[in-house]
Amino acid sequence: MRFTSFKVGVFALLLAACAGKPTTPDVINVNGLIPIPDTKLPDVQAYRAPDFDRSRYRAILIDPANVYQGDDADFGTVSAQDRERIAAMLTSEFQRVLGEQFHVVDQPGPGVVRLHLTLIGVNQSKPVLSTALRLTPVGLVMSAARGVTDRPAHFVGSINIAAVAYDSESGKVLAAAQALIGPSAVNLTSGLTPLRAAELSTTKAAEAFRDYLIRTKGE
Repeated sequence: MRFTSFKVGVFALLLAACAGKPTTPDVINVNGLIPIPDTKLPDVQAYRAPDFDRSRYRAILIDPANVYQGDDADFGTVSAQDRERIAAMLTSEFQRVLGEQFHVVDQPGPGVVRLHLTLIGVNQSKPVLSTALRLTPVGLVMSAARGVTDRPAHFVGSINIAAVAYDSESGKVLAAAQALIGPSAVNLTSGLTPLRAAELSTTKAAEAFRDYLIRTKGE
């Protein structure tokens, strides 16, 4: 799966995904955002507004994730039904995981960050190859090495997602990110079915976002 360029793969598609919402802006100025270097994931690009003050926000509103419909979407042979299912899992896992540590609400309001998620693509696993490779001594070593760098094992699938965080009242863009996320390389269940890795990746995406918020709390 290709890692879509940040300007095209995040801002253009997310503006389309959020079109029609009265609280979201019509244009996002890429040059107005600054990089976020401390993401702890190898395949992620993230930016935030230079004046983003987290102390002003007390809760998170998580929109239902949508499936990107553009010509450059990267779903291969994944059915429309499975795309919607993975997007729904992305929503529910973000709500569940973030709800364990933060105040998740269902309405916009003062001090509420609105998080909008978009599923850009799904890369399916090759079950026979991924499982067979990791059950050999060499394969186990290779998987362990990739696990150290937080990359998925060979022949194991992943998801490509994008997210934009807004002030839920003003629609001001606070942060944006795009990430190619796969399950842990040492998780032997990730290659059992073509979409098992994508399912597991929804949880990993939510946990990565939670860990980032915890790690940077007070900044």
